[in-house]
Amino acid sequence: MKRTSHLLAALFCGVCAIFLILDGKQVANGVVSGIRLCLETVIPALFCFMVLTGFLLQSGLYRLLSIPLAPISKHLLFLPPSLGSVVVLSLIGGFPMGAKSIAELLDQNRIDHDTAQRMLLYCFCAGPSFIITAVGAGMFGNAKLGVLLYLIQLFLSLIFAVILGLFARFSPRQNVLADLSPAQCPAPFLPMSQAFVVSVGQAVSSLAQMCGFIILFRAVSEILSGVLQSGAFSCAILGALEVTNGCMLASQLPFGAVYASCFLSFGGLSVIAQAAGILKNSKLSFKPFLLVRCLHAVCSGSITFFYLKAFPHTMEVFSSTAHPIPVSNPNTPILSICLLMMSGLFMLELSSVCRRL
Repeated sequence: MKRTSHLLAALFCGVCAIFLILDGKQVANGVVSGIRLCLETVIPALFCFMVLTGFLLQSGLYRLLSIPLAPISKHLLFLPPSLGSVVVLSLIGGFPMGAKSIAELLDQNRIDHDTAQRMLLYCFCAGPSFIITAVGAGMFGNAKLGVLLYLIQLFLSLIFAVILGLFARFSPRQNVLADLSPAQCPAPFLPMSQAFVVSVGQAVSSLAQMCGFIILFRAVSEILSGVLQSGAFSCAILGALEVTNGCMLASQLPFGAVYASCFLSFGGLSVIAQAAGILKNSKLSFKPFLLVRCLHAVCSGSITFFYLKAFPHTMEVFSSTAHPIPVSNPNTPILSICLLMMSGLFMLELSSVCRRL
């Protein structure tokens, strides 16, 4: 069986190599499109937020931000009180932020495997700037649809978090709410100057890996778009591969908001591969993650469909009236100010170290 799978994989790679030789121009167009998406949308939207999140986790400041959320984390989500801010950041920072935060906490031995596995199932949400500005305003021509789609994603993620918390509450394990298990030896938090440097390096490394997956799946989508005919089936296939392309195609279909809602919930194989790459050393299982993504997509698509059926007058408002546009995160200036503040802290701490020397 294993030999057969290897043979099929080798044949598939051979076919791909032949296709790349015979139709390299179309593949090149997909690669260029992926690079443009990374430069114009992904990097501007995520880089500052990834640095900020990494700085909070490496320095331990995330625990201070979690203090107001401690009752919700402990009693509603059944998580250690210090993880409230991590959940919030994953729900507003975009698809990879949850996986990146979980990976860093696991590397530091600050959460156990079971807690990380549970958080992975719901700390996965497209950022509000992407859904509202890029999908709602840019692709469907109305930001109100973007707000609706984001609220549906956020609502379902929180519902899943509460349900999974109820299951964990009845777990036979006694240390579910503990920040650390007895067998763990957590890594010490870094000084703010070191945390800033490490967070920038980690953000660059994570973004490079993410952009690689985006470019690859963009090239695959370009190939399939030349083979598949336009329509709902083509939209479903391409949306399952890459969420941005799927939402663009959905904006041209009747009830396209339903398709877009499903794509945003599932995330696309491109985003899932990005999360798998970030968590490659974590030993977390992706089978329950994929199952929850499919269930999340079905639920979000159903809610969107019944909403549009209940309020049919909104269909005209949600029709596509604009061309897709590349959008960066409008919160980037705010995050840039945060980076400047961290740079100031870095310089202050560096000067104090130099004085001691």
